[in-house]
Amino acid sequence: MITSCRMWVTVLAVGLAAVATSAQAADKLVGNVDAGHAQVASVCAACHGADGNSVDPQYPKLAGQHAAYIEHQLESFQKGRRANSIMSGMAGMLSKQGIADVAAYLSQQKTSPGPADTDQVALGKSIYDDGIAAVGLPSCESCHGPKGLGDSAKLYPVIAGQHAQYVEQVLTGWHNGKAWGDGPHAKLALSVGQKLTVAQIHAIAAYVQGMNAVK
Repeated sequence: MITSCRMWVTVLAVGLAAVATSAQAADKLVGNVDAGHAQVASVCAACHGADGNSVDPQYPKLAGQHAAYIEHQLESFQKGRRANSIMSGMAGMLSKQGIADVAAYLSQQKTSPGPADTDQVALGKSIYDDGIAAVGLPSCESCHGPKGLGDSAKLYPVIAGQHAQYVEQVLTGWHNGKAWGDGPHAKLALSVGQKLTVAQIHAIAAYVQGMNAVK
């Protein structure tokens, strides 16, 4: 009798887990690329470009970025978890479906890699590939991969081909103790930035900009 009861408890637990998983899947909106294209054209293109390749280097390239990462960031702007007056307003114009659509469209575009500063490539590549053991700095590769393509499941963004100016802006912010949102890697990002010198930040940014981001 006891064995039978335990069996039913196990079956019930498995069933509830399946229901929870199904509910999460049902809540996950599927982005429409065509609708996303229209949203980007009307809301995002002025800063980030019609295909997600921004011309102004102060704004990040979003072309080829993981859809899950884009969705997370837009929701963070919407809910005030990541502070930016411009982006909070822009993200606030999007519905949940709109966010999924924008993410779907941008994730399917190709990033245009920029020129690398040849004077900085050696140092930037060294830090990217190997980190700096003397200060306990892990390699950039350990999170963003050898080609800078990140990890969608872990919300590590694609960074290959990103504007050097934007990368430098982000790393400098971390260096100065500014957290960009409250994502799962916010504290790690701060610890990374605070271990870098200004010269090292510049070198990493220059190297990343020149990486080939075409998948």
